[in-house]
Amino acid sequence: MPHQNDLPDSALALVAYVDQHARSEASLIIIEVVLASTHPDFVMSLVSACGLPSAVRRSIAGYLNHVLIHGLTDDERQTLFAWAQEKMLAGP
Repeated sequence: MPHQNDLPDSALALVAYVDQHARSEASLIIIEVVLASTHPDFVMSLVSACGLPSAVRRSIAGYLNHVLIHGLTDDERQTLFAWAQEKMLAGP
């Protein structure tokens, strides 16, 4: 992933999880969350994360907290969107 070191720690935690658990239900939900938080044409359903392990839910909450409180820079948004789009297009 390009510019990975420039991302917030909460985003890096989600990226690492998806990279380690490719094609899992949790990974698909994380990709959905990242897409929705980086592009206005995507939506997320946080209720779909209810059945995920608590550590994953905490990681998602930490990421969304960062996005809502601090926001993402344009570079962070572009990097995360490109990463999530690539993962989404790779399919399940």
